[in-house]
Amino acid sequence: MDEDIEFLFFCAQTVALICVLGYYYSYGHRERVHNSILTGDSFVDELLNGHERNCFDLLRVSKGCYVNLSNELRQRGLLFNSRNVTVEEQVAIFLFTIAHNERNRVMQNRFQHSGETISRYFNKVLGAIMRLCPHYIKPVGSETPTEIATNPTFNPYFKDCIGAIDGTHIPAWVRLEDQVRYRNRKGFLSQNVMAVVSFDMRFQYVFAGWEGSASDSRILQDALWRRPYNRLHVPTGKYYLVDGGYANTRGFIAPYRGVRYHLKEWSTTQAPQTPKELFNLRHSKLRNVVERTFAVLKQRFPILQTAPRYPLKTQAKIVVACCVMHNYIKQWNYIDEMDEDHAQDMGVDEDMCAEEGGEVGSGSSDADSRFAYELRDAIAQQMWDGY
Repeated sequence: MDEDIEFLFFCAQTVALICVLGYYYSYGHRERVHNSILTGDSFVDELLNGHERNCFDLLRVSKGCYVNLSNELRQRGLLFNSRNVTVEEQVAIFLFTIAHNERNRVMQNRFQHSGETISRYFNKVLGAIMRLCPHYIKPVGSETPTEIATNPTFNPYFKDCIGAIDGTHIPAWVRLEDQVRYRNRKGFLSQNVMAVVSFDMRFQYVFAGWEGSASDSRILQDALWRRPYNRLHVPTGKYYLVDGGYANTRGFIAPYRGVRYHLKEWSTTQAPQTPKELFNLRHSKLRNVVERTFAVLKQRFPILQTAPRYPLKTQAKIVVACCVMHNYIKQWNYIDEMDEDHAQDMGVDEDMCAEEGGEVGSGSSDADSRFAYELRDAIAQQMWDGY
C-alpha cells in the first residue's frame, strides 16, 4: 500500500516537472518581441524635446499643437494616464496612425506595445476627438465672411453667402456583401462625405459614412430633414454655394447649367461674355475653397487616401476626427506648413467632388426653387452691370 502511494506521488512530481519545463521552453525561454530600448514613452520624450520638424513630420502637427491637444483632452476628462501609457503617448499613437496610415504591426514596433494595446488606445483617442466635435466643427454665424466683405469681386454680390458645400469620396474597406452599394461611379469602393466649409478653410459641418454610390443631393436631403441629430441648418436669408450636383433652391445657390464653370475651363485671356458666364466664374472661384480644403485634409492625413481596415462606423469616425484636427490647428493659429498652397500638389479632382447630373431627391418646393432662380439671376445681372 505504501509502495503504491509512493509511486503515485513520484508520478505526480514527474508530471508537474514536465509541465514546468514545457511552460518554460514554450513561454519563459522565448525572446521578447518588444525589446527595443526606444519605448513608446522614450519616443514621445524625443518628440517633445527634439526638433520641431520631427514632430511635424511624424505626427503632422506642430509640437505646440500636440502638447495643447493632449492637455485639453486630459483637462476635459476625456483621456487619463494609465499605468503604462501616458495621455501624450496615447495621442501620439492616434496621430501617428492617421498621419501615415500605419498598420497595427508597425505601430507595435514603433511604440513597443501589444497589438491589443495599440488598438485600444487608438479607439480611445478616436472617441475623445469625436467628443471635441461640437467645440471645433460648428457654424461660423450669419455675418458676411471677411473673405467676401473685403473683396470687391465678391462683395456685395455674395454678401449673404456663409459657406460652400461639396462632397468627396474617401476610399473605404467594405465587406464583400456591401461592395455594390459602396462602389462609386469611378469604380472604386468609397464613402461619400459631405462637408460645409467656411471661406477661411474650416469645416462647419461634416456628414460621413454614406455609400459611395449615393448622390450628393440625396446626402444633403438626409442632412436637412431625416437626421434627428447633427442636422444641417441654414440661417434665414442666408445660403451656401453648391455645384451642379445639387438643386438650385432656397439656401443653396448652384451655377448655371450649360455654361462654363470649372476654373480649368477658363484661361487668363478669356473674359466672360454674358452675365451667366461672369456669375459662374466668380461662383467657381469662391466655391473652390471646399475643394482646396479637402485637398489639404487628405494631404495632411494619408489615412484618408487609402482604405483603412476598420469597421465602416470607425472609418466614418476617422474622417470626422481628421476634420476636427484640421479645425483645431486653424482655430489656435498654429504654424501650419500644409496650407492651401500645398493643395495644388494634390491635384484636386473636381470630377470626384462634383457629381454633375440631375437634381433627383432635392426635396425643394417650387416656391423655393423659383426664389433661388430669381436670386441667382439678380446677382448675375448686378455683377454684369458693375463689370
